[in-house]
Amino acid sequence: MNLIETQKFALRQAQDFTERLAVKAGALLLKKFGHSKIKVQKGPSDFATDADLASEKLIIKEIKKHFPEDEILAEESNYHEARSLKHETRTWVIDPLDGTKNFHFGLPNWCVSIALQIKGKSVVGVVYAPVAKQLFSARKGAGAKLNGQKIHVSTQNKIEHSLILAEIPRRHTSGQRFARDLAAFTKSLNKVQRVRAFASAAYDLALVARGAADGYLDFSRNTKIWDIAAGELLIREAGGRVSDVTLPTLKFPNVSILATNGKLHGELLKLL
Repeated sequence: MNLIETQKFALRQAQDFTERLAVKAGALLLKKFGHSKIKVQKGPSDFATDADLASEKLIIKEIKKHFPEDEILAEESNYHEARSLKHETRTWVIDPLDGTKNFHFGLPNWCVSIALQIKGKSVVGVVYAPVAKQLFSARKGAGAKLNGQKIHVSTQNKIEHSLILAEIPRRHTSGQRFARDLAAFTKSLNKVQRVRAFASAAYDLALVARGAADGYLDFSRNTKIWDIAAGELLIREAGGRVSDVTLPTLKFPNVSILATNGKLHGELLKLL
C-alpha cells in the first residue's frame, strides 16, 4: 500500500469512527431530549445544557482514546480557547449539540456535528440528526451520503423558485448593526420567496447537501466554526459551493458562510 492509499485508508477509518461516535452521542442526547437543564449561561439568550456537556464529554473521551495525538476544538470545553486551526496538523472540531435551544424546548431540529480537519480544512464531516434518524457523512474526495446512500445538491437554478434556509439576524449585535442586518435579511425576502429558519446551522447545511433545500444564508453574525466544519464538507462533496463571507468585524471563532447548490451561488452572494 503506497502513501496515498495509506492516507485514504486512514480517512476511511476516521470516517467510520466518526459515524459511530455521532450516533452514540445522539443516543445519549435522546434520553435528555425535551427535559434538559441549563448549566452554563453564555449570554442573554445563549446557554449550554447538561445534555451539551454530557455529549461533549463522551465525544472527547472517545477521540482521546482512539486518537490521543490529535487536537480537539469543542464548543463547550474550548469555548474560551478557540484559535485559528490553520497551523494544527489534525484537529477534531466538535459541536456536541447544534440547536441547543430547539433541543431544550422540545423542537426536533438539532444534531451532533463532528469534523476532522487537517491544516484547517475539513477532510471528514458527520452530522447526525437523532430525531429524524438521519446520518449525513462525507469524506474528502469520496462524496456525501445520507444513511449510506449517495446524496447530491438540488438542480434548482431559479432563485424565485428556490427554498433557502437562513440564520436570521440576532439582537446581540449593536442596535445600528442589527438594523442593517435586518434590512439586508428583509431585502433578501423580496428576491427569495421561500425562506425557513431552523436555528441549527449544521443541520441546515446537511439539508442543502441532500437537495432538500437549495441554499443557506447566514445573517446571524453568531455562527461558529464548530457549527459549520462538518456541514461545509457535506455541501462540497455533494456537488455544491461554499463561500466564506466572514465580515471584518467578526473574529474567530465567529464565521459567516454562504452555501448553495452552485447554480444559485452568484445571485445569493449578492444578498450578503
